[in-house]
Amino acid sequence: MIYLYGAGGHSKVILDILHQQSRPVQAILDDQPSPDRPKIYGVPVRQASLALAAIAPSQGEWIVAIGNNRIRQKIAMNLSRQGYRFTTAIHPAARIGLGVTLGPGSVVMANAVINPDTRVGQHSIVNTGATIDHDCVLGDYCHVAPGCSVCGQVQIGSGVLLGVGSCVCPGVEIGAATTCGAGSVVIRSLPPNCLAYGCPARVVGYQEED
Repeated sequence: MIYLYGAGGHSKVILDILHQQSRPVQAILDDQPSPDRPKIYGVPVRQASLALAAIAPSQGEWIVAIGNNRIRQKIAMNLSRQGYRFTTAIHPAARIGLGVTLGPGSVVMANAVINPDTRVGQHSIVNTGATIDHDCVLGDYCHVAPGCSVCGQVQIGSGVLLGVGSCVCPGVEIGAATTCGAGSVVIRSLPPNCLAYGCPARVVGYQEED
């Protein structure tokens, strides 16, 4: 059995991936489920705290279906502490190269490409049409947004967000929890916890650490 945590738009995309894989979802949990939407594509949506009390950790596998990195991390860590296990979801139209590793809880959307010997951490998202070239390292709780291009031998720290259509040049390192704005072209390494955007991307501010 598979359970999703989160009932927003990102959850619908993951639900579709699992449908394409012929892997049925037992239920979708949400902290504040909408009373107007008791089901999503036939899958029941349940209030999270009530449902978790009735689901033993041994009953199935989970994906935290939330696009926001910090929220996804918080929920995944809470579930992990309670002993729940995680699975991955890879769309059949994605291409995964030789030697690629994908951490538990991570998802790869339609038409994404991950080339050989790249390592993707836990609970990370490689979104629709994104490409990650060879020998890259993508940390835990990252989100590579739709249409991103990550060149070879790039090192991306945990919790990084690459905005829609951004590009990261070969050999660049991006520090943990950094956000690169949509359409950014990252030609040199970036420090942790910063906000950068532009062509070329420049640091325009810093974000508070958790």
